[in-house]
Amino acid sequence: MSGNDRSRKLVELIGSATFEEAFQRKVRQRRWGVALVTLGISLLGLWLMFDIVGARGWTPLEVAETGLFGLLFTTLSFGFTQAFLGFLVLAEGQEPLKITNTLDEETPLASTAVVMPVYNEDAETVFGNVRALYESLRERGELDSYDFYILSDSTDPAKAVEEELAWSDICRQTSGFGKIHYRRRKLPVNRKSGNVADFCRRWGHRHRYMVVFDADSVMTGEAVSALVRLMERNPRAGIIQTMPRLVKAETLFGRMQQFASRLYSPIFAAGLNFWQQDEGNYWGHNAILRVSPFLTSCGLPGLPGKEPLGGRVLSHDFVEAALMRNAGWEVWFAYDLEGSYEGMPPNLTEYVKRDRRWCQGNLQHMWLLLAQNIRSISRIHLVQGILAYASAPLLTLFLLLGALQAGLDHLHEKFGMFPAASAAVLFLMTLALLFGPKVLSLLHLFSRPKELAAFGGPARVLLGAILEMLFSILTAPVLVWFHTRFVLWNIAGKTVTWHTQTRGGGGPSWFDVVWEYWPLTLAGVGLGAAAWWIAPSYLAWISPILLGLLLAIPIAKFGGGTGLLRKLFLTPEELLPPKELCVRSHLQLRDGDQFVHALLDPFYNAVHAALQRPRESSTPALDGYVASLAARLFKEGQDALTPQQKRALLGDGQTLAKLHDLIWKTPAARLHPSWAKALAQYRSSKRGARPQAASVSVSVPVPVVGASGR
Repeated sequence: MSGNDRSRKLVELIGSATFEEAFQRKVRQRRWGVALVTLGISLLGLWLMFDIVGARGWTPLEVAETGLFGLLFTTLSFGFTQAFLGFLVLAEGQEPLKITNTLDEETPLASTAVVMPVYNEDAETVFGNVRALYESLRERGELDSYDFYILSDSTDPAKAVEEELAWSDICRQTSGFGKIHYRRRKLPVNRKSGNVADFCRRWGHRHRYMVVFDADSVMTGEAVSALVRLMERNPRAGIIQTMPRLVKAETLFGRMQQFASRLYSPIFAAGLNFWQQDEGNYWGHNAILRVSPFLTSCGLPGLPGKEPLGGRVLSHDFVEAALMRNAGWEVWFAYDLEGSYEGMPPNLTEYVKRDRRWCQGNLQHMWLLLAQNIRSISRIHLVQGILAYASAPLLTLFLLLGALQAGLDHLHEKFGMFPAASAAVLFLMTLALLFGPKVLSLLHLFSRPKELAAFGGPARVLLGAILEMLFSILTAPVLVWFHTRFVLWNIAGKTVTWHTQTRGGGGPSWFDVVWEYWPLTLAGVGLGAAAWWIAPSYLAWISPILLGLLLAIPIAKFGGGTGLLRKLFLTPEELLPPKELCVRSHLQLRDGDQFVHALLDPFYNAVHAALQRPRESSTPALDGYVASLAARLFKEGQDALTPQQKRALLGDGQTLAKLHDLIWKTPAARLHPSWAKALAQYRSSKRGARPQAASVSVSVPVPVVGASGR
């Protein structure tokens, strides 16, 4: 549907004079509808709770418990309302307000940067994903409109060298010199947000748009070009966010999460877009941004106080979306755009570690709720992000207050009667709100036979959904435990350390799992004993929570396995993968120490030297320090320097080139044994290939952002 057709249809539907008036009126009606349905469900649940508690007599504990129930039940009601409305939108088969209605394949493309910030990531994954999009755009004949930028903040010397080698390999294999650029900052100031901001300040003026990737992001050329065309068709759009699908999971935990996301997310995404429309959110990747307003409007503020709750903004994406809206630009959610993918943590332990960072970042957003000029919908997004983690300690407190009240009743032998009908209705309502969206998702899928077949057929889908529901019931108490601990840590002032996210591999060892999860098992035993003391019926009531705590260790361990239930939890992207998910990196990365290889190999040594920007200021002390590091490395062998000292040496390409010449020209008898052995191994690996003398001069085209450093 073209933009004009969209306008006419909406104006006819509303009966207004202009598209803008019709659009705003329709959105207001939708938001009021969502609010009223959520409020109605919440008030009904609260009324039932009042009836249950009031029959037994009010106590201070029950007043507090009821207040917490009202907040948690409202949050649950909002999620269900959103999923139900999304189900209706997809069932109807049309949405006149969605941004993708304006897509026109004839719209010319504009200059766009594809940026991928990385931090000590696996080079094969990073450059393989870049290559997938590069070749996809080349096949479509649209490559001229794009430039690719790998923006490295890597601090591991071996990873930094590996990235440089991978960049040179992919450029040679694809003739990508001048199109695929690599830049590494010496200091990762302000983490990912600082990395992207540095790119925008230095090179953003070259491009109208930028598509932001994570290290595990994959997008098709069709999807990326569709985003650019949507931007061109909607000149007030500042950000358009896609709905990435989870792919390439190998472990049981990853496959279940991948299956659940693919099955359940469509109705939630459609429901989210139903009410937010042009005031959407940004998730930090797999999205397109208009560079100019991003530069002028999305500078991150400093928060009051120190980390973890103050200082620099950690979760920058929500804030950038709010600032973009505050400046008058639209933020859209292209929830139905195909061809956007990402990976996920392979096991429960890594999933929780990622949540540790997200928790701190989201809790920082409490400061922004007090800020002026933040729009109401942006505040709702911020509150949702906060409650994603703050609801865990609230739920924990709710359960503890209930247990304490039950314990006091047991001590005083006060087992008052309560309305069984109200309790039963409230219980059924809670189950409907929790599992109703999953049932609606299954109904939506079963109404589409072709899509159902792409999941492997009805039997596999039903069995997979049942097992996933059981798994989610068991893992929910584990996540509540960790989220509660994370929130309390942040309140206590314990900040998170920025580590590279683990994106592949299996699960941790039994020792690591037991060490991490034994408190949950102990808590389950203690709570179970206390519940049995209160009443066997109370033990049965909280048994799902206890089972999750008691089984936390085997769940975490076996969830990281790769050989379990391989024929279940299938997704369309696994059975019929798009070609972009099948592209191999074809990188010629060497085994062993990449730092040593960059010193010995003439081509890669020249690549590294070419990528280094000359220092703007040089002092005898600095020159002497770098020279002393090179001399020490030469005399004492490969392990003489710390990682920090290796980074300092890597930053001086000229010195590293001289060290390369020195190692090659020094007779083996005068070399340190580790260098003599490494050189002999290198020569042995090159036998049968054309000889490369140490003095060969290799000319490497320097990319636009080919300088390491800021």
